[in-house]
Amino acid sequence: MPGINHSTNTYNSNDDFKLSLHSKYFSRCLTILPTQTSSLDNSRVTVVFYSLGALDLLKSLPISLPYNGSEIISWIYSLQLITDSQVCGFRGSSCAITSRTTPNPYDHVHITMTMASLISLLLLGDDLENVQRSKIAPSLSHLQLPNGAFLATQLSTENDLRFVYCACVIAYILNDWSGIDKDLCINFILQCRTYEYAFGQVPGAEAHGGSTFCAIAALSLMNRLNDLDHQDKLIRWCLQRQSEGFNGRPNKPDDSCYSWWIGATLKLLEKDFLINIDENQKFLHATESKQTGGFSKWPDSTADPLHSYLSLASLSLMNHDKLKSVHPALLVSSDVIERLEKNLHSKWNNIDNK
Repeated sequence: MPGINHSTNTYNSNDDFKLSLHSKYFSRCLTILPTQTSSLDNSRVTVVFYSLGALDLLKSLPISLPYNGSEIISWIYSLQLITDSQVCGFRGSSCAITSRTTPNPYDHVHITMTMASLISLLLLGDDLENVQRSKIAPSLSHLQLPNGAFLATQLSTENDLRFVYCACVIAYILNDWSGIDKDLCINFILQCRTYEYAFGQVPGAEAHGGSTFCAIAALSLMNRLNDLDHQDKLIRWCLQRQSEGFNGRPNKPDDSCYSWWIGATLKLLEKDFLINIDENQKFLHATESKQTGGFSKWPDSTADPLHSYLSLASLSLMNHDKLKSVHPALLVSSDVIERLEKNLHSKWNNIDNK
């Protein structure tokens, strides 16, 4: 297969991706963004996550940070919201904080922002000592519905596989699954499976690459992938998503983010060696901005932080020799997770067992 060294499944290093330009792009994302991204203001911590995660994969962290890492850590901790009666975790930004003394009913924790905040802290080398683990992890139970799905926030009715995945990442990082009924959660995931053996966002929805990743990654984090039968049919569906790059569902154009969503799903299912890496490289080359850095959704479009990070993560997933390796379920470099498990989880286990 073109682009693969069959002995090591190593990415073709004979490429000209503008990696130094991408470092500059993500460093710039931490300081200023174009006006069309103003809608991201209430989820600013996700941009921090994409930028830090990308700089880490590029081996440019912390050297390319435009600020001292401790300043970013302090800002993230300012987003932590702990109460006695509500879900605890992190906001997406400070835009809803109108007063430090008078509560704003719209100032609340979001499950995705909590996930992004925790990963960002880990990327910055924080020891999570100031994370209120004992309150955040159990409070996930307030977001889990009787059918096993998770709400995004207490004020929301939106619930689907995206938030199931976020809940599992939070529980995994904090090494505390007390806020998740795993059996209910797995039952909801399996109900989202379609006749194609891929997954829609909710039961009865069309199979989609993003929700399929969320389902498989959540099962992997819960160590329950063996609960999924007919994996060969899911693998077939995933492989059918590649033309040059990957699409998210049948009859849709290739989109750079699905190089990650589908690629990581195949990695978790241990079938990533079936990906045509050379063709994926061609597509990502076409979406790469040679002027500003970053990657866009489609060729001849504008780069954005999400597609830029997922494109780099896809290259890392396929063993690009100039990038750090990425964890296929947690969307962050493998060494960050190794440090989490070796240093923090072992320390917390010792404390909890006393």
